[in-house]
Amino acid sequence: MSDSEQMLDDRERDLWSQFVTGGWVLYRSLFKQIDSSSSLPSADWRGLEVLAATRELRISDLADATQIPLSTVSRQVGRFIDKGYVDRVDGGDVDGRQKWVRITAAGKAVVAPILAERDRVVRRLVIESLTDEEFAVFCQTFGKIGDRITREGL
Repeated sequence: MSDSEQMLDDRERDLWSQFVTGGWVLYRSLFKQIDSSSSLPSADWRGLEVLAATRELRISDLADATQIPLSTVSRQVGRFIDKGYVDRVDGGDVDGRQKWVRITAAGKAVVAPILAERDRVVRRLVIESLTDEEFAVFCQTFGKIGDRITREGL
């Protein structure tokens, strides 16, 4: 039996349970606090957050980055364009089916206070609960897991 087919032992199961319980509590609290002061639903501010961190992005890459289905992101981008939060740009692709977008000044303005609240909530719920080293390991660990899942297409 390979390692990936083995059942978790008691210690691993206990640690995993702590992770799952704490993770869901954190996720719920984080989004509840951010969304309560936000002018946008979490899926919308998440999309604008990703766009604010890049110069321009293909809609398919935005869907990957936000973990939101492409059809939903396409509709979301259409709403963003209508509101003036996002512009379409020529990505220079040979394949004209690839649609590129970038955030506008209006999009940055609407998402900026939401991201400031996100920063305050992350500091209060996560950073203040951990040492600097624990926070670094926590984030690097999730980065490592995310990289493996992406690389292996899981």
